[in-house]
Amino acid sequence: MSVAVSSSVHERPKLHVRRILVCLDLSQFSEVTLPYAIAIAQTFGSELTLTHVMQPPREHPGPHVTDALGWEISRQEARAYLERHEQEAARALGRAVEIRLEQGHPAERIVGLARELGADLTVLGSHGEAGVTAWNLGSTVQQVLAVTRGSVLIAHSASIPPNVAIPKRILVPLDGSLRTESVLPTVARIASTFGSELLLVHVVQEPLASSVLCADDDLELAQQLATRLEFRAERYLAGIRDRLLHEVSSVRTLVVRHRNERQALLEISKQEHVDLVVLSAHGIACDPARSFGSVTAHMVTHSAVPVLVLQDLPHELERPHDVGENLAPPLRASFPPEAV
Repeated sequence: MSVAVSSSVHERPKLHVRRILVCLDLSQFSEVTLPYAIAIAQTFGSELTLTHVMQPPREHPGPHVTDALGWEISRQEARAYLERHEQEAARALGRAVEIRLEQGHPAERIVGLARELGADLTVLGSHGEAGVTAWNLGSTVQQVLAVTRGSVLIAHSASIPPNVAIPKRILVPLDGSLRTESVLPTVARIASTFGSELLLVHVVQEPLASSVLCADDDLELAQQLATRLEFRAERYLAGIRDRLLHEVSSVRTLVVRHRNERQALLEISKQEHVDLVVLSAHGIACDPARSFGSVTAHMVTHSAVPVLVLQDLPHELERPHDVGENLAPPLRASFPPEAV
């Protein structure tokens, strides 16, 4: 999907999220993804593909004996599991849902299958069958995030899966760049569908004294600049709010000064009882060599609520040669050449 960022959200082109890939590992921890995937599919009329990747015994560490019968039993159990969730999702959507039972290294097959299907969005739980551990993310999702160049939704597996995922309040961090604004058409569509409140947030860096910033007059000047940036940010968010109100019934803005932007967003998410965070893969200081910018990576890793990350890089950087032109590229924004 290509979304052109214009001066008015109301003038945006029609959005398409044609296929969503949902990753399940036969555990309740991954099932938290299903309500969110169904909600987005309902919003955009998307096709849904449920997948499970069976890891061959030879890929497990330690000695093993090939057990053809045991493998076939496991395969049949996995297919029955997928078919059960396929039926549930089909009833919720009112249309057919595809299942794909794969074999191989989970992260590699998930990324490969997303490319093969031309999936616009990959949905994963923060943890897998090993359960919620001391690590913020399970090993498979870490590996997928390390190499994917598409859009992802990460749902925290510690939460209880809701029957229906209706976000009442959506947090949208904006740093003043076209990249972070590129999520607005998508988030406006979601908010409009579910009657959600949008919370637009901009964080102004609080000046901190250091060995470099130590003179009183320099500190005063830095404080004055931060105050001016607060004022400018309030006007900036107000302008976006006014445009969004053509389509979204409730939009609030919040400008905060904080010494750490990433921590501020996590705190706001908790204090405001946010149900979903939507942000672009990169911000104003974009490094195209990285799948995600530092703020986005931090939110994906540490957020206790689902995080929807929309890729902003041109699809030519990642699009495989074997994907037909008739398939939609992943969720992205269109930027002028000099902005890439």
